[in-house]
Amino acid sequence: MDDIAVPIASTSGGTDDSVIAFQYPWALKVCQSTDNSPTTKDHKSVDTKYPDFFRQIEDESILLNVSRPFSTSYKHVQFTWALRLTDEYVLSNNAAVDSNRHVLLHLYYKEGPCAEVAVEEVRAQILDPVTDETVFAGLALTPTEFTRGSGWPIHVEKERRAEFTEFLHKSVDSNLVVIVEIRMKESLFEPLNYLPDVETAFRSQRIEKAAHNFVDDVISGKIRIPELEHVDEKQADNDKFSVHRLIFIYGVDTVSRAISENDNHSEICEQLVKNTFAHIYFERVLSREIKYFDDFITLVEGLTYAHLPALRKEVERFICQEVIQIQADMDPSFAKKLLLVSEKYNLEVLKMVINGFLVDQIIANSNPPKELVNITHELQQMAHEIQENENLENLVGTVVTDLQELTRRVRRVSLSHSPSQSSHSGSPLATPTNGSGSPSVPAPFDSPTSRFKRVSLA
Repeated sequence: MDDIAVPIASTSGGTDDSVIAFQYPWALKVCQSTDNSPTTKDHKSVDTKYPDFFRQIEDESILLNVSRPFSTSYKHVQFTWALRLTDEYVLSNNAAVDSNRHVLLHLYYKEGPCAEVAVEEVRAQILDPVTDETVFAGLALTPTEFTRGSGWPIHVEKERRAEFTEFLHKSVDSNLVVIVEIRMKESLFEPLNYLPDVETAFRSQRIEKAAHNFVDDVISGKIRIPELEHVDEKQADNDKFSVHRLIFIYGVDTVSRAISENDNHSEICEQLVKNTFAHIYFERVLSREIKYFDDFITLVEGLTYAHLPALRKEVERFICQEVIQIQADMDPSFAKKLLLVSEKYNLEVLKMVINGFLVDQIIANSNPPKELVNITHELQQMAHEIQENENLENLVGTVVTDLQELTRRVRRVSLSHSPSQSSHSGSPLATPTNGSGSPSVPAPFDSPTSRFKRVSLA
C-alpha cells in the first residue's frame, strides 16, 4: 500500500463558530497606464503571480493599481491577500450592446495553509486621506470561496457601476484610502485543523480498535512481520527507522484488510486508516522516544529519510499541540530553534505557528527593526547547533526573510470580533495569548497543562 499521507483537515467550527473581522487600509495614488507605459511594463515584470483579468486596449489608458500583500493573522495562522484596482470590460447580456468599461476592485488570495478558503463577507469603502471622510461606500462581496492564486471582484450595486467608474476616472493622480474588511470564521485560524483529523469529524472507533490490537500484538511479539525476518538485531539498531517503516506499512495493510471485510474500502477509508494508524503508532511507540530537543530532531530526520509522511505529520501535531499549550510562557529561544527545524524539514504548520509567535514578539517590541536584527543573530548562532556541513547562510536567510515579510504584512491589519467596532487605523495585530510570562518560566514541554509532562525539550 502506498504510504503517502493525505491530510484530512476539518475546519468546521461547529454551531458556535464565531466570525472575526480584519481591516486593511490601502493608501494609493490612482494611476493611469497605457500598453507602452513604464507602469504597465513594471507590473508585468514584477507581478506575474496575479492572473491578468483585464484587457489591455491599444492606445487607450487604463487604471492600474496593485496593493502590497497583507496578512490576516490570528492564533498564529496567516492568510495573505492583495488588492487590485483596474479597468475591465464587462460583457452585456444584450448582444446588440457593446461591452461596457468598468473599474473593478479585486481581492486576491495569495498564500495560506489551505488551497481553498471560505470568506463570509467582504466590505470596502473609499476615504479621503486628508479629511478622513467616506467618499464612496457600498462595495461588498457575499460568502465566497477563494482558491489560492485567484481572486474575486468586490462588487458595487449594478445601478452604481457607472458612478463608481466615473468617480475613479475623475480621481486619476489623486490620493485615496481604500478600507477593506474581510470577515472569516474563527475555526479557520485553528492551526491543528491543517493536520490530518483523526480525533473528531473523521473518527472511527472500529479502525482505532483494529490499530490498537495490531500495536498490542507487535509489542507482545504475537505477530510476525515477514519483511523483518530478514533483518538481524544489529541492522535493526543501526537503522531503526527502516524497521518503523516496515511495521507501519504492514500495519496499515493489516488494518485495511480487517475493516474492508464488511465495508466498501473507499479511498477516504484508506486515507483514514493510514492517518488513524499513524496517530496511534506515534502515541504508543514513537512518542516514547522523545525526551529532549535532539530526540525530536532525530525523529523528524529519520521519518523524513524513511519516507513516512503520515508519521511526520504526527510528530508535527505533537510539537504544535505543546507550543499552543505553553505559548504564553514559551521561551523565545526555544521558538527560534523550532523555526530553524521546521524550515529545514519543511514542517509547514509548525513553521506557520512559530512565525506567528515571533512576529507578535517583533511587533510588540518598541524597536521592531532592532528586534529583528537580534533575532537574526540568535538564529545564526543556533543554526550551527542544528546543521552540520550545510549551507547555514541559506537556512537563516530564508527564515529571516520570511519573518521580515510576514511582519510587514501583518502589522497594518487590525482585528475585531465585532466588525462594527473595527477601526481603519493601521494598528498592528498582536495575536492574543493566554497570559503574560511568569517570573519562573517552566521548561518547554514541561508545562503544568501539558499532556506530555515527561518530555523536556530544553
